[in-house]
Amino acid sequence: MRIGLFVFSLLLGIGTSLADDRPNILLVLVDDLGYSDLGCFGGEIKTPNIDRLAANGLSFMQFTNCAKCETTRTSLMSGRYPQEVKGNAITIPQNLALAGYQNLMVGKWHIGDVFGSPIEAGFDRYFGFLEGATNFFTGVGKEEESTYRLDEEPYEVPQGFYSTDSFTDWAIKYIDERDETKPFFLYLAYNAPHYPLHAHKEDVMKYRGKYKNGWEALRKERFKNMKQLGIIDRNSRLSKPEPDIRTWSSLSEEERDDMDLRMATYAAMIDRVDQQLGRVINKLKDETIFENTLILFLSDNGACPFDRTTMETLENKYMPWDPRSYYCYPKEWANACNTPFRLYKQNQNEGGIATPLIAHWPKGISVAGKRDRQRGHLFDLHATFREIAEVSYPEIYEGKTIAPARGISLVPSFRGEKRDEHPYLYQNFRNKYTAFIQGPWKLVDQQYLYNLENDRIESNDLSKKHPKKFQAMLDEFRKADEEINAGAALEKKDG
Repeated sequence: MRIGLFVFSLLLGIGTSLADDRPNILLVLVDDLGYSDLGCFGGEIKTPNIDRLAANGLSFMQFTNCAKCETTRTSLMSGRYPQEVKGNAITIPQNLALAGYQNLMVGKWHIGDVFGSPIEAGFDRYFGFLEGATNFFTGVGKEEESTYRLDEEPYEVPQGFYSTDSFTDWAIKYIDERDETKPFFLYLAYNAPHYPLHAHKEDVMKYRGKYKNGWEALRKERFKNMKQLGIIDRNSRLSKPEPDIRTWSSLSEEERDDMDLRMATYAAMIDRVDQQLGRVINKLKDETIFENTLILFLSDNGACPFDRTTMETLENKYMPWDPRSYYCYPKEWANACNTPFRLYKQNQNEGGIATPLIAHWPKGISVAGKRDRQRGHLFDLHATFREIAEVSYPEIYEGKTIAPARGISLVPSFRGEKRDEHPYLYQNFRNKYTAFIQGPWKLVDQQYLYNLENDRIESNDLSKKHPKKFQAMLDEFRKADEEINAGAALEKKDG
């Protein structure tokens, strides 16, 4: 049929509007967002724009990331496990370019040397930074220098800069400057709410004092909300805090005030993302392309437990809207943000790998407002985009042999249909934090066995009760581990 449209257009002498019926794709990735942070997933943070996408789209309740910044981004771009990406993969923009898509990126890259820069990886335009974390106001990173780039050139951030706002400005600019005869793929990778916790004062003050009841109270409140919303089953239990979690009552009044400030800043950063995403949505509406744009929103990993707040910040009482400040929140808040799950970013428990995924596409999703509870993985997005762009996955690209993709398209879910099941899902960070999922069973760190069908919070280790199943899962994990890690070249970096 597409060939027929092409010939018909030529006969009319009007050129090809061949791509007009294929959707634009807007992929929004946020950084270190907890599973229950969004309003539509039970959180108290104000996210009305994201909530509307969920209400009028599709929410994936069991979608899996790689629990860490760089590994997630590598898997996302390649459609493969990060450990096996070694020059034998084709990125999403490279693949979509074969279908005539424009490829635009704004935000955090952080994929190391696997694909080179965003431009080398297939994006036509790029604005953002290359490393794992930077100052939201100055753009300075770990090495006290900036890795901000405009396309391939170094970029000096101006006065009054704030990354979440600026990324949105550039996303809107790229939409405005697009070739309107072609569909586009826009990858908008906000670095919020990753540390350092930086936010506008007016946003922080919206939440100041709202967390004075502490992390235990917040977990209980979110857990109640999640049940009422149907996010989790009404018979679900709340996971117990990890043994090293402090009680709120053990803190002094001064410490509680400090903890309230940090969580208020984190909430403000998510609130700001929602505000800015609202601007992008309005731009799509103004351009009359909102109805046929697939918007996907997700996080790269669960909430972050690493408290790297600097002594200089505490001693000088810098506020989080001061560029000199460097706040993080501790694992106690991360535990609350990942309600109802255990553990956090980096761990391969559900608290590390579970992400709220929201899909919105008025012309393509016929089950608006529904929830999909089938397990999915990051590399499913590569397959999804190929299907809606009507492009195949090449065996050879630019003269090199491309390894097979692993993803399963989410498109059947857009129609309320069941997707094919993954034969297994493999999780591994630094060979220390691992998981292997097969059907309802999950092996964690090669020590624990859980049945996710009735224990997704991973509270009941079944390794001793079902020793044969435990050994079978361990054997399957080791088999997959050997296959996937053969010749792996992914650098092991923090993110």
